[in-house]
Amino acid sequence: MILRQLGPRLFVAFLTVMAAGTGTFVLTFRLLAPEVFGRRLQGLEGNGPGTGLGSGNGYGQIIADTFNQSVDRALVVSIIVGAIAAAVVAAFVTRRMVRPVQAIGTTARSLAAGNYSERVAEPEIEELAELARDVNTLAVALSDTEIRRARMMSDVAHELRTPLTSIDGYAEGVVDGIFTEAEMVEAVTHETRRLRRLVDDLSLLSQTSEGSLRLETSVMDPNTVVEDCVERLRPQFDASEVDLRIELAAECEIEGDRDRLGQALTNILGNALLHSEAGGIVRIRSEFDSPQVSVTINDDGQGIDQADIPHLFDRFYRGSGTARPGTGIGLAVADGIVSAHGGTIIAESAGIGLGSSFTIALPAVKTV
Repeated sequence: MILRQLGPRLFVAFLTVMAAGTGTFVLTFRLLAPEVFGRRLQGLEGNGPGTGLGSGNGYGQIIADTFNQSVDRALVVSIIVGAIAAAVVAAFVTRRMVRPVQAIGTTARSLAAGNYSERVAEPEIEELAELARDVNTLAVALSDTEIRRARMMSDVAHELRTPLTSIDGYAEGVVDGIFTEAEMVEAVTHETRRLRRLVDDLSLLSQTSEGSLRLETSVMDPNTVVEDCVERLRPQFDASEVDLRIELAAECEIEGDRDRLGQALTNILGNALLHSEAGGIVRIRSEFDSPQVSVTINDDGQGIDQADIPHLFDRFYRGSGTARPGTGIGLAVADGIVSAHGGTIIAESAGIGLGSSFTIALPAVKTV
């Protein structure tokens, strides 16, 4: 409704501006022209006896009246012609401006309705073209988000279906006498923990996205967090025949939530293990370069496609360069936790098959 009213409003606005300019011109001209002309006429009449235009015969007044009448008629004709020209120009300019705005509005409503394939053509007016590009960028982002959301739903459904199918199979096996109750309890416990981890990750992802993550902070040495994660994950690295090496910096202090930071580091280490082949090496190095502490995880595994790097920490993004199992939640959760601590994570890779590097940077505690 507002866009429909925009055209008439712009048209009236243009006419108002032109009318104000025309009125100012006419008023100024009508007030000044007779006076200036009268002064010039008096100068001609005073050139000498018998030589002026109006000497003795009242020609000066006649000329002045004729001039004023001619000016009035010329102004009336000029105003009519000018009004017609102004209306034509105003209609053209209004149409040229309103049509792109209406097209952008139509596209925006279509996007709001879920039609993310809609795009708006860029108009000739640069300012409106920039607005159109912004709307198209938004459309691409919404389309990508919808694709990731649909894929996430499929992945989560698969992650839920697998343990539930396993639990159902063991239950049927116990009924049929294939498995003992102890075997079923062990299997059910394992699958239940798997479900719990998935639910916890989804809950944590929601908290980090909404900025409602609660942190129980304390001053600590980040090296202890690294050592705890390495100790907890080393059996998995050994089982996969991946060498896990650490190199810790001198003692320093940060303020943060030990458990949350441990979870972020665990997610990144788990990602490195997941994409490393047997015989590969994963290195963890901590460095203290005031005013920040950094922990870098390097691997010589599958590597990352350059096109995927800007999106690695997006929710549910799994990349396109390699087959990446999982739901694409781990790195997003890690990024949310580190961001909540005022830090950053930077991902780097030379390309597919050339390994990757993840650097966590956190502010160090200021010392007096």
